[in-house]
Amino acid sequence: MKKLNKHITGVLAGVVLLTILFSGAIPVWASEERPARLRIPFPEVEGFTMLDENGRRSGLVVDYLYEIAKYTGWTYEFIDTDAEGMVNDFIAGEYDLMGGTYYSEGFEQYFSYPDYSCGNTKAVLLARWEDTNIKGYDVRDLKGKTIGVAERAAENVRRLKEFLSVNDLDCTLKQYTSEEVTAKQMDKDLENGIIDLKLGNATDDSGAFRAVAYFDAQPHYLVTQPYDQELLDQLNWAMEKILLSDPHFPDEVYARYFDDAGVQSLLLTEEEKAYCKQKGAVRVAVPQSFHPLYCIDSNDGDHVGLIPELLDKITERYGIEFTYVLADSYAQTQQLVIEGKADISGAFFDDAAESMRQDLAQTKPYAALNDLVVRNRTVTYPGDGLVCGLLEGRHLPTYVKASEVKYYKSIDKVLDAVNTGKVDFACGLSARVEQEMQETVYTNVVPVTLLTNRMDISFALPMPASPELLSIINKGINSLSEDDRLSLLDHNQVSTGDSKVSLKSFVVTNPIVSITAISTFLLFVTLVIAVIASLRVKNANMQRNMAKAEAENKAKSEFLSRMSHEIRTPMNAIVGTTALIAMKNDIPESMKGNLEKLKSASQYLLGLINDILDMSRIDNGMLSIAKEDFSLQQMLDELCSMMQSQAQTREIELSCETNIKHSDLLGDPIRLKQVLMNLISNAIKFTPPGGKVQLTVEESAVSDEQATYLFKISDTGIGIEAEDLERIFKSFEQTGANQMRSQGTGLGLPISRNIVHLMGGTLKVKSEVNVGSEFYFCIFLPFGNSTVLKTQADPSECFKGVRILLAEDHPINAEIAIEILESKGIQVELAEDGEKAVQSFEKSNTGYYDLILMDIRMPNMGGIEATKTIRDSEHPDAGKIPIIALTANSFQEDREMASEAGMNDFLTKPLENDLLYAVIHKWLLRQNRDS
Repeated sequence: MKKLNKHITGVLAGVVLLTILFSGAIPVWASEERPARLRIPFPEVEGFTMLDENGRRSGLVVDYLYEIAKYTGWTYEFIDTDAEGMVNDFIAGEYDLMGGTYYSEGFEQYFSYPDYSCGNTKAVLLARWEDTNIKGYDVRDLKGKTIGVAERAAENVRRLKEFLSVNDLDCTLKQYTSEEVTAKQMDKDLENGIIDLKLGNATDDSGAFRAVAYFDAQPHYLVTQPYDQELLDQLNWAMEKILLSDPHFPDEVYARYFDDAGVQSLLLTEEEKAYCKQKGAVRVAVPQSFHPLYCIDSNDGDHVGLIPELLDKITERYGIEFTYVLADSYAQTQQLVIEGKADISGAFFDDAAESMRQDLAQTKPYAALNDLVVRNRTVTYPGDGLVCGLLEGRHLPTYVKASEVKYYKSIDKVLDAVNTGKVDFACGLSARVEQEMQETVYTNVVPVTLLTNRMDISFALPMPASPELLSIINKGINSLSEDDRLSLLDHNQVSTGDSKVSLKSFVVTNPIVSITAISTFLLFVTLVIAVIASLRVKNANMQRNMAKAEAENKAKSEFLSRMSHEIRTPMNAIVGTTALIAMKNDIPESMKGNLEKLKSASQYLLGLINDILDMSRIDNGMLSIAKEDFSLQQMLDELCSMMQSQAQTREIELSCETNIKHSDLLGDPIRLKQVLMNLISNAIKFTPPGGKVQLTVEESAVSDEQATYLFKISDTGIGIEAEDLERIFKSFEQTGANQMRSQGTGLGLPISRNIVHLMGGTLKVKSEVNVGSEFYFCIFLPFGNSTVLKTQADPSECFKGVRILLAEDHPINAEIAIEILESKGIQVELAEDGEKAVQSFEKSNTGYYDLILMDIRMPNMGGIEATKTIRDSEHPDAGKIPIIALTANSFQEDREMASEAGMNDFLTKPLENDLLYAVIHKWLLRQNRDS
């Protein structure tokens, strides 16, 4: 089935050519406007475009598209189709990009090729299976042979000639027309011996013929519509960036999906064929019921063991038969071979030098399995003077140190020795040890994790080895693909085990534990009655304490909310007035400097207020993390752009690198941005001019519902002393020079660590004095809905004729907001409280107001109640007019209340003019689109 699937891969390129040859001129329609998501055809073609049972898409084309999207920000709509209809649909303009296409000059009227390919496929020379003159391992066998080639495969033929020239081979090339190739004439000539070999793509290695040589073939491309020059330019730009940063990317992607290309199809010699006929069945010594190597008649799942399944494949390929000689132990399998009672041992664990000392010759390893070290729970491993338990026939591995070794006949005897303290620790095949520990309770046995404990498994023959048998076994192992090897290993690693443990066996094995358990149970029954009475009293006290705590938390929450509102309201007047003055054209230069200082001081004061309020909420357990859809890539782009000015002021090189596949997530972008901004700002502050600061974001693991993201902020700054690495996360603590310590409250890092903790991660730091620091954390983020926003146009051109209803009770803030809005041509009508805002809206004609800016705290009627009243009214615009909260309340609870009341967006005071314009513009565009 695998070879059949690989053969399907070749269909795609053939369909492209045949469709164009026989379909004639097909009209092309240029779409008036490209959709927000690029349309990609998705036929299921092995290796190129694949869809698994969970709906996940993968393949060479998919990996390239996702890598390109990292640079371009493209998003894709994959459209399931078939290879036959895909090309016609592409030419008809139904798709924007198409992958897996070979270059041909005749194709250029239908496809636009980029300057860079997605790599080369592999070409293969195929011979008849029965042609023993071409062995497959010596290219000199090809000298003088006749090779069939397709006329249309000009690039493959050119590369074949290079291959023959490099290897000094003189061959005859017989060309076949497209019609002959379609009629399978080349295959017929190869079968009849008219030609010796045929040239094909690696995907033509379907098993009908034998692959004898592989080399690079023609490149394949992602192509665009011929009229879409803008998309082609972006594709070229991204492909160039990929190759500049990773020149080996095409080879790595190809190997990821076509790593079986070049598996040797080795033939038996005449001597080896004669051996198979004369020998009959080869006797294989195996230890009985030895998971995962030999599991026949062991009730261990639906597998028979790695050895029988591997030898069945060798029988299928070469016809040689095998029969099994059962041994009582692993050591006896070696002895049976040495005594001549078996021809080969099915499992041999030790290295070649040890095998020679035992008069045994090893074959090529057919698997690599883990060893597992287990110890008695009273022993510290590794340590001095320890006694190791081993299976008879094995030798102490080089990575294990022991002062003495004791041998046992079976693995259960080895584990029992560890459990009872007869040996300190033991080493054995991981799968076998774990199965035995599932079936039997060993209360004193503890596994030990090692990093270098891989053990090669091979067959073993008596010395001197039969050259024919040794060669046949090695050829069978070498002819297996990597997928075949992993499939055999994975299938046989599964063990059902037997978790049934009788009470009697448990008591006999663990007498002290059993007595302790019974005594504990009796003591527990005695204490239960007293505990129940005590719990009733404690429960009543707990209820009273909980009610008191809830009242205190509510009071603190109300105090923090009011403090935020009362401080931010005058701050809005200060910031807004400063911004309005700065907008004037006739400001003296001396005043501009003062305004910049006032703006800087205001921003510092606002940051200080935010930090103190956040720290207070953290101390009282009132800080929460929101869950809303956001684009991680967009948030990072905005953050890096915003921090560049601060870095440039300090002459610092700030770079941002991302390696993410999933950007549309569900989480709290505001808090995440706050953490990253704090860390980047600190890095810039503590890095001398000329230094570097880098933000790195990597997607390290993915599941069906979420992904893991690693955030790192590194710098080349002054570093942090080792004794200060934990102190910096405490409130109001600072390190560094006095001048630097004076810049801030020392709350940024404690707040950031608490936010990261609420997100499920831990903020950590690595640092070296005068070298630099690295702050990093890892969090899980669920996948969310797409939030891609189009580039905003100049608001000055979009706000003409727009009328906004402003609900604001504070006269100065109202005056500032009106002047800011009217400076962009917006008409503003003021309502002094929520009640007047409702009256103005209900009296207005349909479409009179385009948008409402609503303060939250106002006399007579607050913004929340006013919004609910508007949404419940019978006015035609009640359900669709955008209402944006414009408030000094900055907490998540306020955002949630505003959203539940029917508000569409949320802006906090002091206002940021650009953000105000952007939000208004976004909702005006959305309203126009919906209408």
